[in-house]
Parts: sequence; C-alpha cells; structure tokens
Amino acid sequence: MPEHILSGIKAIVAMKLKREGRLQREIAEYLKMDRSIISHYIHGRHPSDKVMRVSEEIVNLPAEYGIKIINSMSEDRELTKKIIENIYQVKIEIERDRCILCGECLECPYNAIFKNSDHLIEINNNKCVLCMECIYICPVNALNIKKFLPNELEE
Repeated sequence: MPEHILSGIKAIVAMKLKREGRLQREIAEYLKMDRSIISHYIHGRHPSDKVMRVSEEIVNLPAEYGIKIINSMSEDRELTKKIIENIYQVKIEIERDRCILCGECLECPYNAIFKNSDHLIEINNNKCVLCMECIYICPVNALNIKKFLPNELEE
C-alpha cells in the first residue's frame, strides 16, 4: 500500500510541476518515472480516488508530519528529498543560540552536517536528504525545519 500512496503523492507533484510550466520529459526525469505514467497523471488518470485522498491528506499535513510519512515510503533518498522540497519547500536550519556543540548531529549518514573552520555546526543542504534524523537526535532542539523560497536553497 505505501507504494500506491507514494504514486499518489508523485501524481500531485507531477500536476504541480505541469502547472509551473515544466515539460513532461522534465517531470519524468525529476520524479524518476516513465513518461507514459507522467502523461497519465497530467491527463487526469491518477491512482484510485481513495489513494489520491490519502495522498492529498499527507501533502496537506504540517511539514514535520508529512515529511516523516513520505520518508517512510521510499528508500530512494534523492527522490524523496525532491518530493519533500517540492511539496513543503523546507530545509533544515540550525538555531545557533540553542546549539551546545555536542556533536550528536555530526553522525549524519549523508555527511550533510559538519563543523566549519570556526568550529560551528553547518548544514550542507545540497547533501541533506531531509531524513530529519538530526532533528530527532538533537538534545536541545537546535535543529529545525524552515520554509524557504525556491531560490534560497541554492548555496
């Protein structure tokens, strides 16, 4: 069942990208899907009504809940990150005044978190896959998700 729900979420993202003027080929590459499936989504042939209702409910959840659900449905972290960014427009940010430099978040399996030359914690949002493990592990809640404008993510 999770793969059906993920298909519904992909259909929602595909339709959003089409409204933004993206070509079918671009959408297929973005979502790592066959162009014929994207064509079906764009022309109104989606997964079942029940699947689409559940998918829309997930997409409409607050980001911290929706991200957790979407992450649980796919092992492809690159694709999951694209879907999450497209739906929620979020990135992980450090609240420096809360960070106690404990280093717990440095255990990031994607090497997205590191200490800079000033010994402060930094996040490389290009490497971050939005798994949110760093948020869950931080003992002082110094890491949080934050909405961004699409051009703000480019660092």
